[in-house]
Amino acid sequence: MTYKADVFRVFIASPSDVRERDLIREILAEWNANKASEKRPLIFQPVGWETHTFPDLRFPGQYQIDQKLVDKSDLCIALFWMKIGGSLHGGTSGTVHEIERFRSAGKRVMTYFCKRRMSQTDVRAYRDDIESLDEFRRALEGIGRIDGYDTRGELKNKLLSTLDDVADEHLP
Repeated sequence: MTYKADVFRVFIASPSDVRERDLIREILAEWNANKASEKRPLIFQPVGWETHTFPDLRFPGQYQIDQKLVDKSDLCIALFWMKIGGSLHGGTSGTVHEIERFRSAGKRVMTYFCKRRMSQTDVRAYRDDIESLDEFRRALEGIGRIDGYDTRGELKNKLLSTLDDVADEHLP
């Protein structure tokens, strides 16, 4: 039987080294399939640059992401591992820019840092990124709560629990 539900657009933000972007989509789909109901009329719709933007040379890529996705999404799930992300023209990474845009709009940002072990080759190759990311993580810790995960299973469990809390807050 059909029922009306609110759709929360969930923007997935991460630098290119994060492998869990597709996992976030799977987790949201699992939550929707198992938890959304007439009593809990909420659907989480994943959105990301790779699925919701298209080639367009009229505007810079980040502008399109901001206008079509960030500004129209209800919450952000941000993931980091080794890299802070590619630099925009102002020097800030695209992922950091997206988080700040969400925060300045008063929207929820759920930020997770992968604690998976890095190879020595990666540590040497991304040393500057790792230092910048550590600095950014410390800054976020001074603002609010962030979280970490070692495995995909741990991230899944944490995120499913958090989505329950978000849905419960949404109930009348």
